[in-house]
Amino acid sequence: MTFTDEQQKEHCETFIHECRQKAWTASCNADYIVKQLDDLTADYTKLKADDNKLAEEIKALETALYSHTKDNRDKRKTLQERRTALSKKMEFLLMTHSQGQKSLAALYQSVETNLALAKHAETWAWKETTSNNPPN
Repeated sequence: MTFTDEQQKEHCETFIHECRQKAWTASCNADYIVKQLDDLTADYTKLKADDNKLAEEIKALETALYSHTKDNRDKRKTLQERRTALSKKMEFLLMTHSQGQKSLAALYQSVETNLALAKHAETWAWKETTSNNPPN
């Protein structure tokens, strides 16, 4: 198959446009994920502050003069259950954040690859081989 100079130019321009479009799309997606990760971080920070507050309350109840009472033990148990629930939420947020970071890395790689392809295509042209025999 051969391409005329005009066809080469047309396909090259189309390919470069598509590569740049893919890079732009990946970059936009990455920016969106960054915003989502910022929200996750803010949520985690809030939950961590709540967890620390509960830990302080539990510690205060443990060292109180009435720490041996049933009411005190029940309060500590309730607070600890809340801490456990918070811990699960924080764990989920950390896992989600980690997955988001992996997605970001892949998107940034896609941006770089597509921009590099576009740059390569600016000087590349289809070259015909003189032999009709395919290489082994």
